[in-house]
Amino acid sequence: MATATEQLAHAQKQQAELAAQIEALLKQTRDEDLATAKRVIKAHGFTASDLKPELKTRTASRSTPRKSTSTRRKKS
Repeated sequence: MATATEQLAHAQKQQAELAAQIEALLKQTRDEDLATAKRVIKAHGFTASDLKPELKTRTASRSTPRKSTSTRRKKS
């Protein structure tokens, strides 16, 4: 019978192998889905303006935070 340490090492090895397999499958499905999207765009003649609402856009980040709009007054 294997010790707990050996079982843990085996489980961690399996976990690493599964993580690598998942990553490879995600890349494969992404590539397949991208090819499908390109085919559909070409078939229907979609333009960038047709797809704009569906695409991620970059948002400008603020370099300085907004000032508080609090209207508290100091007590004298």
